[in-house]
Amino acid sequence: MNKELILLVDDDKAILESSEILLSDEFSILTATSVNDAKDIIKTSDVQLVVIDLNFEGHAEDGLNLINHIIKEYHQIPFVVLSGDKDTKRVVEAMKRPLTDFITKDGDHDDLLRIAIRKGLSKKKEQSQRKSNSTEFKTKSPAIFKMFKDLDKLLRSGSDASILINGESGTGKEYMAKYIASYLGKRLVAANMASIPKETAESELFGHMKGAFTGATANKIGLLEQAHNGVFFLDEIGDCSLEIQAKLLRAVQEREIMPVGATVPRKITLRFIAATHKDLTQEVEKSLFRLDLLQRLNTFTFEIPSLRDRPEDIEYYTTMFINEFSNGIFFQIHPSAFHALKQHDWPGNVRELKNVIQRAMIFTDRRSINDDIIYRALNCTPQKIQKEITKDSSFDLNKLKDDEIKTTIIKVLKATKGNKTAAAKCFGVDYSTLYRWIKKYKLDAFIPSKGRGRPKLPLSITGVEV
Repeated sequence: MNKELILLVDDDKAILESSEILLSDEFSILTATSVNDAKDIIKTSDVQLVVIDLNFEGHAEDGLNLINHIIKEYHQIPFVVLSGDKDTKRVVEAMKRPLTDFITKDGDHDDLLRIAIRKGLSKKKEQSQRKSNSTEFKTKSPAIFKMFKDLDKLLRSGSDASILINGESGTGKEYMAKYIASYLGKRLVAANMASIPKETAESELFGHMKGAFTGATANKIGLLEQAHNGVFFLDEIGDCSLEIQAKLLRAVQEREIMPVGATVPRKITLRFIAATHKDLTQEVEKSLFRLDLLQRLNTFTFEIPSLRDRPEDIEYYTTMFINEFSNGIFFQIHPSAFHALKQHDWPGNVRELKNVIQRAMIFTDRRSINDDIIYRALNCTPQKIQKEITKDSSFDLNKLKDDEIKTTIIKVLKATKGNKTAAAKCFGVDYSTLYRWIKKYKLDAFIPSKGRGRPKLPLSITGVEV
C-alpha cells in the first residue's frame, strides 16, 4: 500500500529528525529547512500535506510566506501549522488562513500531530470526492478554467461569504450555482425572480403565517428557510423590488428572515448565491437597486463570459449536443457548419446553441450537418417564423382568430413536411400543445401518413403557399 507523502518544513533539524522518525511508519516523509526548499519540493513532488513551522530565524521568508504560496498556487494541498512561535501577531495571521490544524511545540505534541495529519488527509479526500461528483461545467475556455480555479480556492477556504454571478442569459449561471452546491455537498434551493409574480414574491421567498392575508389558510415555509443548512440560489436578483431587496439585505447580512405575518425573526444558516444579467452598479445609479445589498452580495463576484467571447467552446458544445441528441446514431458535421456557427453572435449563448443544434439534427435527412442546415436552424426561431408568416413583428398566435390560427399552423406544417416535433419548436411550444391544435382544427391531413420524416425545407418559410 502506497503511503501518503508528507512534507515537514522547519529550520530546526532536530525537530525534523524526530518528527520523521515518529511519522515514517505511517507516511512517506520529505523534509525542508527553508521556505525556498519547500517550494521546490512541492513543485516537483506529489506532496499530499505540508506541516509548517512559522518562525524561520535569519531567513527572508517565514512560514506565513509558504502558507500564502500554497493557498495561491496549490490550493488543493492541506497544511498543518506546528510552531513554537511567540510572535502573537504572526500566529493570529496564520489562524486566519484555512489551515487544517494549529499545534504548539511541546513535549506531548507527537500524537496531536499524527491526528492532525490524518484529519487533513481525510478532509482532502472528501473535497476531492465532492468535486469529482459535482456538476461539471463543461468548457474548453481558458477564461472559464481560470474562473473555476478561483472558485475552487474560495470554496476550499471555508468562507461562507455571498457570491454574485454575472452573465448574459444562457451562459450557465445556474450550472455554476449547482456546481457550488455539489462541491460543498449541500442541497440547492433555487428561485428565479423573473418568474415569480411581484404580488407573491415576499411569501415565496420568506414564507407566511396562517391568516397573514386573505387566502393564507396555513403556514408556509419560504424558499430561504427551505434552504437552511444548504445553498440558496436567487437568479435574476436585479428584478427584485426595492421592498424585497430590503428583506433580502437582512437575510444576507443578519442571516435571519421574517415571514409575512410573523412577529419573531427566524435564524437561517446558508450559502447565498445571487445571479443577474444586469449591471447592478448602473441599477444602483438609477435607484433601482440598493447599494448596501450590492455591497453585501459582491464580496466575491464571478463573470461568466458570453459564448461569442469564447469561440473555442462553440465547436466543443456542438459536438457535445450532437452526442446528447443523437441516441447513438452517428451524425457527421462538416467544417462549413462550424464556420457558420462561429459567425453567429449568440445572444442566447449556450442555451441558444443547444436549440440550434437540436433543430439542425431535425432538418437533415442524411445524418450530415453542413452550413446550409445550420443557417436553416438559425433562422428557425418562433419570432422569425411568426414574422415571416404574418409580416407582423408583433405577431401573437393567441390574439389571432380561429381561421387565422388554422392557416398559420397549416403553413408551418407544410414547411416542416408534417414533422410535428419541428413544427412545435417553431412555435416555441411542446409537442402535446401542437398535437391539441392539430386535433382542434382537424389538420391531420397535413401530417404524412408514413414516416413523419425529417423536413427537407428550411423552417424560415418565406414564400410558402397555402
